[in-house]
Amino acid sequence: MRNFFEGIVLAVLSGMALWGALQVPPAPPGETWAGIVPFGAASGLLIVSVFMLVEARKPQPNGTVAGPAENSGTMHVIILFLIALAYQQSMRWFGYVLPTAIVAPVVLYIFGVRSPVGLALSVILCPLAYHIIFFKLLGVFPPYGEVFDLLGAIRR
Repeated sequence: MRNFFEGIVLAVLSGMALWGALQVPPAPPGETWAGIVPFGAASGLLIVSVFMLVEARKPQPNGTVAGPAENSGTMHVIILFLIALAYQQSMRWFGYVLPTAIVAPVVLYIFGVRSPVGLALSVILCPLAYHIIFFKLLGVFPPYGEVFDLLGAIRR
């Protein structure tokens, strides 16, 4: 029964994420739609939730109790969703460089990266990789911050 409710919660979260991704304005002709990555991630979450719901319908052996490992997985999904919401909003206020530099080591830590050097490098390498992939190779216009934009300060 617990897996069923987790699947429902994940389906609702992915539905909200899909709706949010569809709010991204269409790309100008010749450019890549900026909402393609969030839309793909939300679609992936929706597919995972469907698998969870199908799995929850299978009969479970009597006496099965959810252990701590199962509980931590659900908590990680909820924490990552909240981080994604905060990341999306902070990109509107501060552009992509500063929020990415802050969020990257946090997410890597959640996924098990414990190396201080690796976490410190992610502060620089993740924004750099996103800049190269999205704004140089794909030609997507970088989001500039309404309040403060570190990219604008770096370019001066």
